[in-house]
Amino acid sequence: MKKTNKIKFKYLIIIFLVSVIKTQNVSSDYIIKGVENIFNKGDTRNILLSGLILSGIANKYDYLLYDKNQSKKIMSNNLAKVGDYWGITNQFIIWSTFSDNYKYEQLDYAMNSFVVNGILTYGIKFATMRNRPDLSNKRSFPSGHTSNSFLGATIIQNIYGDEAGIPAYILASITGMSRINDNKHYLSDVIFGAALGVAIGTGFNYLYKEEIHVKNKTFQKKSFKINFSWSF
Repeated sequence: MKKTNKIKFKYLIIIFLVSVIKTQNVSSDYIIKGVENIFNKGDTRNILLSGLILSGIANKYDYLLYDKNQSKKIMSNNLAKVGDYWGITNQFIIWSTFSDNYKYEQLDYAMNSFVVNGILTYGIKFATMRNRPDLSNKRSFPSGHTSNSFLGATIIQNIYGDEAGIPAYILASITGMSRINDNKHYLSDVIFGAALGVAIGTGFNYLYKEEIHVKNKTFQKKSFKINFSWSF
């Protein structure tokens, strides 16, 4: 029964996400530029490369950690639930916190980032076809909950700074660990999912900063014209 309710909840989230996307400014040009940043900028490429290397190393210990998790869970069920639902819902919480001054730019940043995260995450899942630890399907690598939550944490960090970013990264880490705890992912799935989310958030942050810079510059010009006219 709980599993059925959880599946229904996920479908509701997907339906809501689709309806939001239709009403907000998801731009193909913005997405293309963001994806180019992900694969062309030095810092984002290093994040992805580090994620691949660490994931490859972790792969050697995947089954060892899986076996230990069967005898003794790595976290409590309540904490695992927090991580699970944060991985699904964090983007909606993020959208509700955006400020009025830069709300449009922040929505651009978040909406397009999450769309790309979904496309890349599931593209890799269907390309690799790795069995989950519980054998429920072949969509284990990488962890979508983890990429989603680390993307959310990166967006929060870039918009609000350490004060909000650090707690967001802690919640994202709990999400990743909860996926191992619940036998939905291996350690290597979670590590690369985290790297993917951070890389996407960092790549699209370049576009967000550019939009903010242009907006501030335009505002300064308008202020100068108003002040000049008034003084004259």
